[in-house]
Parts: sequence; structure tokens; C-alpha cells
Amino acid sequence: MTTAINRVTNALESILALLLFAMFLMIATLVLLRYVFATTIIGGNEATIVAFIYTTAIGASIAIARDEHIAIDYFVEKLSPVSQQRLAKVRLVLLATINIAIAYFAFAWIQRTGSFLMPTLGVPQLVAQISVPLSGTLSALYCLVRLLR
Repeated sequence: MTTAINRVTNALESILALLLFAMFLMIATLVLLRYVFATTIIGGNEATIVAFIYTTAIGASIAIARDEHIAIDYFVEKLSPVSQQRLAKVRLVLLATINIAIAYFAFAWIQRTGSFLMPTLGVPQLVAQISVPLSGTLSALYCLVRLLR
């Protein structure tokens, strides 16, 4: 199971790297076109925003996989090692529950608004909105994997 999870994580990290590189290229191109040639790529800003949304969603999942999500551990560090482990399990269960709820409620939101078109690109908002349940599902799965370890 660990090998499969590592492969998925590596694939997600590769996707993140590609998205970040594409965002860099798009932003550099848009700046060059705007300030040197006084033109632009129609939909370029919107495409960059969608890529940013996906990097955030996937990155949040990978942060959970690496135990790098936001936490304030000042009081936790005062506990015994056994209590710290128990509390870590409780946090993972709560984090998985929240992410499952986010993914679940996102589908209802997408059903209501996902067919609306993005103003410039003209693609359904579903393209960007699906990142929410994707992130919630991946995050919950990573929490469960960490609990099983």
C-alpha cells in the first residue's frame, strides 16, 4: 500500500510542478504581451487562476500526506509521547471528517453552479469547482492512510 500511495503522491507532485511551470510561463507571457506589445491572450488570466486553484487544492492534500498542514503544537508538545500520538489520531479523524464533508457538500454546490460559463474562457465553472471535492477526497484518503500506518 505504501508503494501505491508514494506513486500517487509523486504523480500529484509532478502535476503540481507542471502547473507551476505553466503558470510561470503564462504570467511571463501575459506581462510581456501587455507591456511590450500592448496586447494580451484572451482568457490567459482566467486560465492562470484555474491553474492556481488546482495547485492549492492538490498542494493541500500533499501537505496532509507529509504532516505539514497548519497546526499550532505548543500545547501538544507539553503532553507525553503517548498522549501526543493519541491526539494526532484524533486530529487525523477530525481532518478526514471535515474533508469528507467539504467534498460531499461541494457536489451540491457544483450541481447548482457548475454549468455556468466562465466569463472569458467560456468553459463551465465545473472545470475549476471540481478541485474542491478532489482536494477533499485526496485529503481524507491521505488522513486515512496516515491513520492506518
